[in-house]
Amino acid sequence: MSKFRLMMARRQGELKAKEMGFDCFPVDPFAIAEAEDIMVEPKPPDQVGVSGGIIFYGNDVGIFYATNIDSDGFRRFTVAHELGHYFLDGHPEEIQKTAPIHISKAGFSEGSSSIELEADHFASGLLMPSRLVSNVIGTSRAGLDAIINLGDRAECSLTASAIRAAECCDYPMAVIVSSGDKVAYAFLSDSFKKLDKLTFLRKGAPLPDSLTREFNRKPNNIASGQTECGQTTLANWFSCTRRLPLDEEVVGLGSYGFALTVLSSDQIAGDPDDEELAEEEALIESWTPRFARGR
Repeated sequence: MSKFRLMMARRQGELKAKEMGFDCFPVDPFAIAEAEDIMVEPKPPDQVGVSGGIIFYGNDVGIFYATNIDSDGFRRFTVAHELGHYFLDGHPEEIQKTAPIHISKAGFSEGSSSIELEADHFASGLLMPSRLVSNVIGTSRAGLDAIINLGDRAECSLTASAIRAAECCDYPMAVIVSSGDKVAYAFLSDSFKKLDKLTFLRKGAPLPDSLTREFNRKPNNIASGQTECGQTTLANWFSCTRRLPLDEEVVGLGSYGFALTVLSSDQIAGDPDDEELAEEEALIESWTPRFARGR
């Protein structure tokens, strides 16, 4: 999956939020679906295993979402993800090649198909446009407090908010979601990746000897949404040579059954004038009109 396609999917989400008149948080995916005459229905809470889905039936479209996870942020992201399948070029056609219904598991999971990843990035752009995110997190380091504030303002999950903050913040940060002593998935900001030659934290990789690993040994930490903060190093997490000090902040994600870890430091500033980032933004802008849709 090319990075450019994911950036374009996210950009399309941002443009859709703007087109629908959302110039402040929160962006309401249910209202957007209603404006498109898309029926949105909750799935019974005893039906587990998927986050939601979209149904194409003739000229009618329906979206359903899971209710077994007690989180408005999760449900809003799921509906936004399904809207990605509706709005993104080629998604309806790809889905209807095999069946009129498509089941999704939204949430940036490693190993997801290309259209699932594109829908995730559309959802993140729709619910948390870059401009609005930057207004909340500012230009300084985005730690856990800033991510919690963003999640509250945008009415999004902590995980989605953390990943979006990492995408928009100039300061290096890493986001790791874990369960037990294993990594579920990780997201590193571009500036964080440049800190050294880092070993990527893949799904199923063991957690290092760390605050997060100790935190996960107490199930109540996860269930009750406890938070803890400590110190670690870049070398400890990413098997590199640079022993750069990092703040390690971890929070339990409640009914999700996972923990969210944020690695950052006010000692490692990003470069707001990064040429590579500027080139990417210029490329997105130049291509955006070609991807505009007239739904």
